Amino acid sequence: MASYGRDPKRRADPQQRAHLFEDAGGQCQRCGAQLGPDYHAAHLIAHSHGGATTLRNLEAWCPSCNLGLGNHDADPIAGLTLRPWQADALPVIADRIFRHGTATLQATPGAGKTIFAALLLRLLFDAGLIERIVVVVPSTALVRQWRSELAQLAIHLDPHPTDGALEADGLVGVIVTYQSLPTYARVHATRMRQRTTLLVFDEVHHVADEASWGNAVRCMVGDVAAGEVRAGAVLNMTGTLFRSDPRRRISTVRYERVTVDGTPKLQALTDWAVPTRELVGTELRAPDLYRYGGRAEYLDLSSSCPVPRKQIADLEEHERTALLSQVLESPEWIDRFAAEAVRLLNEQIEALDHAEYLKLLFVAPTVVVARHAARALNKATGTDFARLVVYDEPDALTNLRTARDEPQSCGIVTVRMVTEGFDCSQISTIAYASNIVAPLFVAQMMARAMRLTPTERDTGKHLPAKILIPDHPVIREAFADIIRDTFPLTDETEPEVRGAAPETTRSDRYDLVGIDDPHLRGIDVLDLEQSVSTMEHENATSVCEIVLIPTTYAARLAVGIRLDGESHGNSG
Repeated sequence: MASYGRDPKRRADPQQRAHLFEDAGGQCQRCGAQLGPDYHAAHLIAHSHGGATTLRNLEAWCPSCNLGLGNHDADPIAGLTLRPWQADALPVIADRIFRHGTATLQATPGAGKTIFAALLLRLLFDAGLIERIVVVVPSTALVRQWRSELAQLAIHLDPHPTDGALEADGLVGVIVTYQSLPTYARVHATRMRQRTTLLVFDEVHHVADEASWGNAVRCMVGDVAAGEVRAGAVLNMTGTLFRSDPRRRISTVRYERVTVDGTPKLQALTDWAVPTRELVGTELRAPDLYRYGGRAEYLDLSSSCPVPRKQIADLEEHERTALLSQVLESPEWIDRFAAEAVRLLNEQIEALDHAEYLKLLFVAPTVVVARHAARALNKATGTDFARLVVYDEPDALTNLRTARDEPQSCGIVTVRMVTEGFDCSQISTIAYASNIVAPLFVAQMMARAMRLTPTERDTGKHLPAKILIPDHPVIREAFADIIRDTFPLTDETEPEVRGAAPETTRSDRYDLVGIDDPHLRGIDVLDLEQSVSTMEHENATSVCEIVLIPTTYAARLAVGIRLDGESHGNSG
């Protein structure tokens, strides 16, 4: 078996052993014998074959079972089974790299880009075309995520390389951030001359964020436009195609020239694209958009006159910008919005018969709103349900990972800390209490609720992703555009998501007096491009209860009932 490095950690620590014993119920997970104090933390993929010393690769076995297995694998490596799109894309991307040295993959969040990179690494490594791998990511959170996911696939990289680029013995490469490249680009280039390297640029559009990053990549790799590629192979990966100012061209990406509003741009070209719609229903949950309305009463301060109450959906764009931020800070609104989100989550939990610790993600516009939302979620559940994770608290990222991994349902309340580098398939419901409609941010938020849990994959029972939003057509269309894959990003539309979020934009012209009648206004079944009224949804819920279908599918049943009725009407 080829070696792609080994986990530096050989033996399970006391915390891992305690968890394994408890999870096994004190019985050998191989033969069922009662475990004594000499039980073994057995590697399912042998450590000598690259198996990671992580809970996902360990089980509590009696000494006889573990010693009897010897230096063999108990199970094949999980996650290396090709998904249909990966099977189609791998030979195309590999051929492009063989011929030209670089390739660009566009794959929606949740499609399995990390696994694809691992498969490509193994293909090139086993063919003797590369000797090591360098993965470059936008954030330290993604360093941890890539290291963990690749370790489960028996590929071990150094997240803390010497001199920023040199892996320790026993490891097959490094994981670094874009921010580190300007300092260590020449060390990377020297190391790449020593050993043929596969470079993977994750979310490659970030290279254009800083001129120094682009210069560093050019120093390491060269320029594809000039036919110069100094790496053994380069894989560019991104969640969406992107446009760039010609002065910020990424040297590893191919482009075509376009004009946007009279301004010259470069449109990135892909060698394989995996759109969101193609994976919905097979690799991703189908999204349902729940629109939550209310009537706003406000003053036009320019005339000091009260304005008749308006539904949020009927606000003009200039009114929405000013008033919706105030609505989202209204205690009554937050309380009712949070309670509706909890209801949607409970439907999801019941649909899976409590087989997964499903979780709610509450996206707040400001830290102040996030704190109130956490209290509202606790009030709605009557438990310590909310996990508040905001930038002004110490250990925020640690708390975020803890909330993701804890073995119980909870509500993760944050502002902008759950974009790139945060994956949690147990998030099935999102309460999007935000006025932000920037395409990249909306796409990343939707993706958080669309990943399938292991239970869904094993049983084939896929939940719909539930996304609760303020009822306004601009926000609604922002989410609908993601599922249509119709949003071309420009460098002006990408929000800054790596730092603390700014306060929501206000206007001095309008002042909210109050909000009343907050309630669910309608549901959009996005992948089917159908809208459901609250009355249709209530009727379908009743049908679900009669025929014992989980009510979480009521919106989709309502669409089916309507289309069936239209079909019969047309045939008549």
